[in-house]
Amino acid sequence: METREDYRIHTLESDLKAHEVQCEERWKTNFQRMDDIDEAITRIETRIVHVGGGVILFLAGLLATIFME
Repeated sequence: METREDYRIHTLESDLKAHEVQCEERWKTNFQRMDDIDEAITRIETRIVHVGGGVILFLAGLLATIFME
């Protein structure tokens, strides 16, 4: 026969297991979102580098044109 204390312990263990499962799923979701954010930041960083290179080439061409006159 289970005592009241045994029932309470069993209930707490069940609740803890359910909590662990929920937290594990949440962490998986969070890590997936962080991976998505990391990919987006990488794309933005690549675009910034390309635009920066374009600006440098444009300015270099502008300076070359000014000094050739």
